[in-house]
Amino acid sequence: MLVFVWRRPLLITFMLGAGCFLASLSWQYQQHQMARDAVLSTTDDAVLVIIDTPPKVYPDYTQLSATVLSGPASGFKLSLRWQQPPTLSVGQQWRLRLQLKPVQGYANPGGFNTETYALVESVVASGHVVAGRHILLKQQYSLRQRIVARVEQAIAPYRTAPLLRALAVGERDFPPWLWQGAQQAGLGHLLAISGLHIGLVFGWMLWLGSWSKGLLAVTRQQQLALILALAVALLYAWLASFAIPTLRASIGLAILVMCRSQLLKVSLSRFWLLLVALLLLIWPFWGLSVSFWLSVLAVAIIFLVMWRYPLTHYHWRCRLRWFLTFHLILTLAMTLLGVILFGGFSPLMLLSNLLFVPWCSLVAIPLLLLSLVLTAVGINASGLWLLADSALLPLLWWLEYSAQLPVWWSVTEVSGTAVALSAIILLISLIFARKAAVLLLPLSLLLLTGSTLQSPPWQLHLLDSGQRQSVLLQKGRQALLYDMAPALATQDIAASQLAPVLRQLGVQQLDYVLFRQLRTERSRFWALQHNYQVDQHNLTGLSQQPGAGSCAELPATYQDIRLEILSAEAGDSCIVRITIGAWRILIPGKLDQITEQALVDNNENLAADIIILANNGSGAVNSLAMLQQVRPAVALNAAAFMNGYQHPAAAVQQRLALLQVPLLNTAEYGAITVEFSDQKLRLTSWRQQRLPFWLEKPAAIAETLATTR
Repeated sequence: MLVFVWRRPLLITFMLGAGCFLASLSWQYQQHQMARDAVLSTTDDAVLVIIDTPPKVYPDYTQLSATVLSGPASGFKLSLRWQQPPTLSVGQQWRLRLQLKPVQGYANPGGFNTETYALVESVVASGHVVAGRHILLKQQYSLRQRIVARVEQAIAPYRTAPLLRALAVGERDFPPWLWQGAQQAGLGHLLAISGLHIGLVFGWMLWLGSWSKGLLAVTRQQQLALILALAVALLYAWLASFAIPTLRASIGLAILVMCRSQLLKVSLSRFWLLLVALLLLIWPFWGLSVSFWLSVLAVAIIFLVMWRYPLTHYHWRCRLRWFLTFHLILTLAMTLLGVILFGGFSPLMLLSNLLFVPWCSLVAIPLLLLSLVLTAVGINASGLWLLADSALLPLLWWLEYSAQLPVWWSVTEVSGTAVALSAIILLISLIFARKAAVLLLPLSLLLLTGSTLQSPPWQLHLLDSGQRQSVLLQKGRQALLYDMAPALATQDIAASQLAPVLRQLGVQQLDYVLFRQLRTERSRFWALQHNYQVDQHNLTGLSQQPGAGSCAELPATYQDIRLEILSAEAGDSCIVRITIGAWRILIPGKLDQITEQALVDNNENLAADIIILANNGSGAVNSLAMLQQVRPAVALNAAAFMNGYQHPAAAVQQRLALLQVPLLNTAEYGAITVEFSDQKLRLTSWRQQRLPFWLEKPAAIAETLATTR
């Protein structure tokens, strides 16, 4: 083996690099685990922390990120909630008593992977501040905070203040409609200080440095210009708190400056490999981040297009033709990459980037940066801020317009094999057949977005929403939603959790929405909405909207399935049994003991293949008598991770074990999807599908359950 390696130095270099990467990954993961265990074991002691990001204020609590200052977890972060806190700001050092638990988020289709984010951002635990006496040790006001305060005061009068703030200091405190518009227009990369902006600052500084070549006689003038441009780019990244995209861009520019300063000729491919290898060696957890692969693959696509389509003629028509060709291929390739990484894309992406990337790069961002520099040194730049506001107004109008358009195209029905084959064919054609690539890119997107020939099957999704039971019954682009919000729920989570699910699954119309609605302070009733429009504004405050009818008005048939309302005579019960072909699903919803007993006594046949436990698996209901009468093949339950109610109750688990009924709980499995066919049920755990697999290991479940009839 040594002889084989000796004859192939490239192989030994690769093996050495892979070994260094694995060693770095292992060491940093162990440090993360040790810090987590140390923090979770100090529940009785106060923890010294410093607030490192601006707190987010909600009606019932304040969300903040804090860095531990002492102990084995020093330098790692905590995600905290604080009810009725004093005035909080960045730089405050506190001595707090905390109740912490391991980081675990919701696992839903299209949802945010909290566990991976915690590894990338060095967050070791989440929890809340325990009520009691807390000590503010001191307040630190850094230079960056003073600059941010000056910028906030300068941009306050302008309508584009959210965009100015995001592009000046990296604080993206956007309203929901602005986030929606950025996603629909495909301009999210433009509204955050990222590699694009750091590269623009670097390029503008190099351009300014080129003007001094004939004015100053300085030795190594090119090297000094490179170092000065890098220093200014690093200052801009520092102003954005060295967010991860800016840090990656800074490392790439540092490699570039080192190579150019030493007059080293490095090919684009070697530069890209060196950059990716160094980034993964410094912080291996970046490999778990979708944004990392989106960034480095975007750079690879740019290098590939520059290599295959070089600018050979410098006439303005040739420049324009080259720019349009470059932008078309880059946008289509990035769209395909978005399909692979996000399961869909926005058709507005091409037009949005063609219009606003050059405009912002050449006009809006230079004006903003000049205003920022003058404001940072204490010079009044109100006139320049006004010009920057005017330059960004078209972008703001476009985002407002895009937010109102249902332009997200989901491609969840396409297999991963088809996407991978399309990507390989496009890569080969881009390398060996330049003209064919221009035609194959749009044809591939057309292929991926085309509907399948077979009719989509019925699917039931029990969403991972904590103590809130949300059931989505879907066939293709249409769906029925059964949403049971807790009686004491004060924050509606439909906009933050339901909207990404509908977007990822491609649901465009909720034909019926059945949800619990507040009637008095202590009781709720079930309300029904017909033809509920799926958009961000409607989903905000879902359970607080008026209903058009009661659950009794559900139709007996919906498409080709049957709906039965089995409610007893009680004000807060809406018991639904759904029949799909030969399969039946029972959803008891919200029950009390009297209602449950009446349900068992008044219905001779409660049989169902699937039961979704009532009251999140409470032991007060889900009695043995009801479970015996239902005789389910599998039981599903929605409950939060480490919830205070200890749901599902141990008594319910014992009853199900006695009946030999497997139980799947969303706290362990995430969202649970049941796909119906004539002969079998196919159960899928969304937590098991997410990468990396070694982070989440719930107990194994059968992929299919054969019919027992």
